[in-house]
Amino acid sequence: MTTRWAIGIDMGGTFIDVVAVSSEGELRSLKHPREAGRMVEPIVQALGQMLAHAGIAPAQVARIVHGSTVVTNLLLEQTDGPVAVLTNTGMRDVLALARQDRHDLYSAAVAPPTPERRLFPAEWRYEIAGRLDAAGREVQAPEREQVTALAHDLAARGVSAVAVCLLFSHVSPRHEQQVRRWLLDAQPALMVSVSSEVDPKPREFERFLVTAFDAYSKPMVQRYLHALHEAFAAQGLPDPSLMRAEGGIADWRQALQRPVALAMSGPCAALQGVAASLPADDASRVVMTLDVGGTSTDIGLLEGGQPLFTDTLLCGDLRLRLRCADVESLPIGGGSLASVNAGGGLRLGPRSQGASPGPAAYGRGGVNATLTDALLLLERLPRHLAGGVTLDREQARAAVERDVAQALGIPVIEAAQAIVATAATAMAESLKTRAFQRDLHPADCLLVAAGGGGAQHVAEVAELAGVRRVRVIAHAGVVAALGLLAAAPTRTVESACRLTLTDDGLAALQDLRAALLPDDVADTAQHWSVEIMLAGQGSPVEVRWWPGEDLHALQSRFAERYQALRGQMPERFEAQVGLLRGVFQRAVPAPGVEARHLQADAGLLAGHADRGAGPQALFAATTTVWVPAGWCWQAQADGSLLLSRQHDGEAAHV
Repeated sequence: MTTRWAIGIDMGGTFIDVVAVSSEGELRSLKHPREAGRMVEPIVQALGQMLAHAGIAPAQVARIVHGSTVVTNLLLEQTDGPVAVLTNTGMRDVLALARQDRHDLYSAAVAPPTPERRLFPAEWRYEIAGRLDAAGREVQAPEREQVTALAHDLAARGVSAVAVCLLFSHVSPRHEQQVRRWLLDAQPALMVSVSSEVDPKPREFERFLVTAFDAYSKPMVQRYLHALHEAFAAQGLPDPSLMRAEGGIADWRQALQRPVALAMSGPCAALQGVAASLPADDASRVVMTLDVGGTSTDIGLLEGGQPLFTDTLLCGDLRLRLRCADVESLPIGGGSLASVNAGGGLRLGPRSQGASPGPAAYGRGGVNATLTDALLLLERLPRHLAGGVTLDREQARAAVERDVAQALGIPVIEAAQAIVATAATAMAESLKTRAFQRDLHPADCLLVAAGGGGAQHVAEVAELAGVRRVRVIAHAGVVAALGLLAAAPTRTVESACRLTLTDDGLAALQDLRAALLPDDVADTAQHWSVEIMLAGQGSPVEVRWWPGEDLHALQSRFAERYQALRGQMPERFEAQVGLLRGVFQRAVPAPGVEARHLQADAGLLAGHADRGAGPQALFAATTTVWVPAGWCWQAQADGSLLLSRQHDGEAAHV
């Protein structure tokens, strides 16, 4: 039988990671440097490199799964043209008024709450006739002539994408659907996003904002995915599936329907990769992940072997109500710039050298000191990195001496140590904050290293955060690409509701569930959850719901979760269900990631015993592990390393 291969391709900020797993149990991985300003070509090059090195014919490739930073970068940079927004009469300024939240209390000037002046300015926000009331009943019908005229006007002005955001469309979507049909009848080339499909939940500003950004993402994502499809088809390769922020993968054509959901898909894929790599005894614990890349550090959470999710996507200064992996991104990575401010304080990030020109040690034109330069000076990195990158120690020394050592008046090695210590401190503080916010203590968690740089810092971060046990998973440097192949095809459905948490409300919830069930649900695993809040509150708590369970079980689970997150539950309260969410998941297509694929990285313990004590650097094909003084390591049967503190001078053991 012909060997079949599955290939995962993750495009990060500095490298493109590629993992191939075969039906015979073989795993291959590589890193390919990402070229600035180019998107499809480097992916095709990285894929071609994998096929050539592994001897894989295009006909042997059963599936390709892709995770990309295209949408994330679009949300961060906001350099594309504006989009049009259609809304009800009197509501055109919802996106400008926003919530008026002030997240930075000590800022001298309050920044605009949204980038509406650049991305959806007032002259591009249109009011149209039509109105539903809060119960979804029609008060005024929309006017076809008005919508048709607007469609022609938008096309004449060169507008390619439109967001339709109407009041109470989360209760009844019929007006939005009608307006979309009229727009496309008049101008079929328009790309239309409707809020009842992008974010079918109450609160106009949040729903309008994420829908506007969905429309904003569509032109770029359509060009990108069509180009990728054509490039793969030209080589006889299958169409790609895409990783989404809400977990799970979807066909690329399905992903085009709601492209904003592709934002932050990389961190979600990394959590999937960690979950697939953990042994059963660790999968049952609370796990925190430290994923360090070239531009950022992502801190995530898993419970019961599954990633945790949130409804707020944080992307730079932007906050979108979007289902995504519960990951916090810290702007510290290998390319983060180190500098000394006017007060003599050492600062690392948030600016980064990124993939181009990269750290000074790359020898590609970068001249500023970075975290990578400091690590190289401390001999914690090899001279040759994955992807053919050769590091220049002298250029790294010159950059650190000029930018940090001279400014602080200390030797260059001490300056490098200060840079690395600054990174570890920032990571540890962020990790502790996330744990405490979720009623967790770091000492009770397992900390797992992921990403090309996670294993370089994880022991020092654990020391500062009070974590006792650390695992470096096999193939940590390409964990996101690995996670792409461990993710299942997934579909999420949501419906807003307003039900009291009573027996009658529970019966109505059962009816709502029946209405949401898709026709092809027979071969899928179902996961149901509800968002519950106390009457008078605005922020719900999500809890798991098993259809058919009694009211007391659901009330008890809500009370337990509420108290864990927010403290004491009031003695008297009325609980209300505001949202029902169903996740339908099919089996992971074959070939998928299995235990037999997860062996140690090539060269990880070359020249070393399977256990030992620090200080010691262990160099793998796609990652580097730093074991500091006072710590020890031991290789595990699954290809991972366990790191732990040494006590009383004992030899390494776990």
